[in-house]
Formats: sequence, C-alpha cells, structure tokens
Amino acid sequence: MVTVKDVAKAAGVSIATVSRVVRDEANVKKDTKDLVLKVIRELNYQPNALARQMRQQSTKTVIVIVPDIGNSFFHEILFGIQDTATKYGYQILIANMNNRPDVETYYFNALLQKQVDGVISLSANIAKSLMDKVANAYPIVVACQYLDNSDMPNVTIDNISAAKKIVEYLIEQGHTHIAHLTSHPTALLYRDRFNGYISALAEHGLPIDLELVCYDEPSIEGGYRQMNNLLELGKPISAVFAAGDTMAIGALKALKNAGLKVPDDFSVVGFDDIEFSSIFEPALTTIRQPKFLIGQTAFEKLFKLMNGAPLDSLKDILDYELVIRESSGVNRHK
Repeated sequence: MVTVKDVAKAAGVSIATVSRVVRDEANVKKDTKDLVLKVIRELNYQPNALARQMRQQSTKTVIVIVPDIGNSFFHEILFGIQDTATKYGYQILIANMNNRPDVETYYFNALLQKQVDGVISLSANIAKSLMDKVANAYPIVVACQYLDNSDMPNVTIDNISAAKKIVEYLIEQGHTHIAHLTSHPTALLYRDRFNGYISALAEHGLPIDLELVCYDEPSIEGGYRQMNNLLELGKPISAVFAAGDTMAIGALKALKNAGLKVPDDFSVVGFDDIEFSSIFEPALTTIRQPKFLIGQTAFEKLFKLMNGAPLDSLKDILDYELVIRESSGVNRHK
C-alpha cells in the first residue's frame, strides 16, 4: 500500500507538504501542489479518509448519483467530474441507481449524516421535499436536468429547446407523422424532451397523436420493443424521435429486422450523441451535449459550495448542437 511517505519521497517534498496538499490548504505553492497531485495520481495514493475526517471534519469525498451506469451517455460526464475532482484533491464515489429512485434517496440521506462532503446528482428524481431539505443545509448540484422553480444549483442544456429543434428538423424534411420513443414519464429529463416534441408539433399545426408516444426502459432493448409496437399499429409513421440514443439504436435494429430501410422508409433521430451513435450504421442524427464540460462545471460549482464561496450563477445552461448524420432525410412517401 502506498503511503504518504512514498508520495513525499517521489515528489521530493516533506510529508507535511503532502498532508497540506491533501487537505487542500492554501499555503502551498501552485507548482508544488500540482506536482504532489500528479504523483498522487501516478502512485494511486489513497489517503486515510477516516483519519482525515476526524482531524478536519471533512471527508474529501463526493457522491455522484448516476441513473444507470450502463448508459454510456454518463461516462464522459463522469470523466469531467473526476478530472476536476482530482485537481482539487477530492475522490468521487459513484452511486448507480439502476433507475431506482429509492437508491438516490439513500445517498441523499448519507449526505444528511455527513458521510460525504457533497453530492452531484445526474438524476434529480427524488421527492422534492427531501431534495430541498438537503440543499438548504448541504452542498448539492444537479446536472443534466433543468430544475424549474428551484434554487438548487444546476448544470444542464435546455432539453425542451433541443428536443423541439430536432423535431422541427424532421418537420422541415417533410415528416408530418412523427413518433416519440421515451421513458419514465415522471423523470424531469424525459418530461422536458416530450414537451419539446409536443411543442414542435403544435407550433407547426401537426396533429398530436399520443398513440405514437411509447414508453419503455431507456436502453437498446427498450427502443427495440417500442419500435416493434409502433410498427404493429400500422399507422403512416415516417419518422421517429427517440429521447435517448440507446433507444434510437434499438429502433434502428427493429426497423432493419422488419426489412425497412433507414432513411428511405423511416427517419430516426436520437438525443445525447453517445460515442456509439457515430459508428453505428446508419450513423445517428442526434443532439450533442457537451458532456465532459457538464461534468467539469458541475464539480466546479460544487467545490465552491463546499468551501462557502459565492456562485457566479445558480444555473448554467450550456450550448447543444444538432448533429445530422445518415439516419435521417427527406420524407419520400408524402
């Protein structure tokens, strides 16, 4: 096991200096601090968190609550969080919810018991009363989901606007019967994207057929099942907007198995621009989120909260981009 003595020797500094860096004290030169943190990462040094907590009532640990670690959308956000946490000498614990709100509740209660210094939630689906209780007393930042009518620090994109933009793109391509694949209607994320979908249809005078809105797990398998259900309806659908790329990829698979061509017979678009979206065939048209930046910004905001520093802004709404690829095109069956 690597010790503080090993770190001090490798960095050419005293044990006391390493301890000051680990405690994030201000009286260490930046060059020295950067060097020590670099050695800590290289040696994979794990400070004794319990002993440190007894000395300074701080765990130097943050919980990141992830709805589903199997969804690759969250991976780059976690990399951004980890990168910034390491810079400040913090470690992160990843709590995988498996899309179960009770798991999120458990970790929010851990913060109330001061077992960690702060929480970054990529879910925000717990009871508002518990969330407000935690936020009033402890550092918490919510990322990926916009919290309306809330004073909780927030980092996200405008999901309603982004969903509206990609549906309007389909409308511009001549599609008038557009289905929507989504999940968990109680989740803020999917509610916002559904609202963007509905808003685009309404503003262009297109009929809103709720039979064309399907719900299932936000996975490839879920998207596959939803697309098959749509095909069984026998309605004149020409395009599908999935509220996540994994569901969109499942829809592409179902269409291929049904002998239908994309985009000749169907246009399919997604949301998030996960890595697999650009290499799947056909490559997926989607909304690109600045995932790494979301992670970095969320931890920077949390770090200020944990240290009593003022926030530059309560809510950071980051830019998004419509990425057009081969899975969408002009409606040839008008």
